[in-house]
Amino acid sequence: MTRERESVAPLAVLMPAYNEAAGIEDAVNEVRQEVLDKLPGAYLIVVNDGSKDNTGEILERIAKVDPRVRVINKPNSGHGPSIIRALNEADSEYVFTIDSDMQMPLDCFSQFWQAATAPGCAGVFGVRSHRQDPLVRLVLSRVVAFTMSSVFKVKLRDSNVPFKLFKRKIWTELYARLKDDTLLTPSIAIAIYARKHGYNIVDMPVSHRARKTGEPSLRITKLIAFCAQAFRQMMKIKEQI
Repeated sequence: MTRERESVAPLAVLMPAYNEAAGIEDAVNEVRQEVLDKLPGAYLIVVNDGSKDNTGEILERIAKVDPRVRVINKPNSGHGPSIIRALNEADSEYVFTIDSDMQMPLDCFSQFWQAATAPGCAGVFGVRSHRQDPLVRLVLSRVVAFTMSSVFKVKLRDSNVPFKLFKRKIWTELYARLKDDTLLTPSIAIAIYARKHGYNIVDMPVSHRARKTGEPSLRITKLIAFCAQAFRQMMKIKEQI
């Protein structure tokens, strides 16, 4: 094993945040307790996506006392581009994408990590059980999963779940094909690419709870428009995936 290989961190946890001041400290603390404290060498990247509240200030305060927490402050560009920024900034063998709303508890991380790092496995994708989301989000998610599965000829159970633990090389291969920092749904693209190219991905159930703080970033009308735009983007990059 080379010295360069030894220096690569085992895992980077990637978390976008937008106007999450009321709960961002709790979200970071959950990552620290359930992931970073249990996996030496792991670290957290939080992308502050142009928050208008004091999310950025809270994150900077945390990062000053915990070097395992890295903060990226950038102008608002949306959830997808924020995830892409974090994926490209990460320097680790595995990456773990999560949201900052704490809707999916991290007490299952040890089981996810054990499964993801088993011989022959390339990652674990969460499947939300008993989703605590408005009906319109549930319906749209099912429509998206069915449509993407049909168009790309792969089986996707919860394609856009923000709870994916996988080898980062999956992303580096995909990004080399796309070279697109504006993709709205990189999580879906990753799920499709991994399935199409033969990576062994395990689906595992993950609990889902109602949001405790903050508000969803997209209202119903904007959410529908977002899905339509994301679909058009995916059709444009179909051949590249």
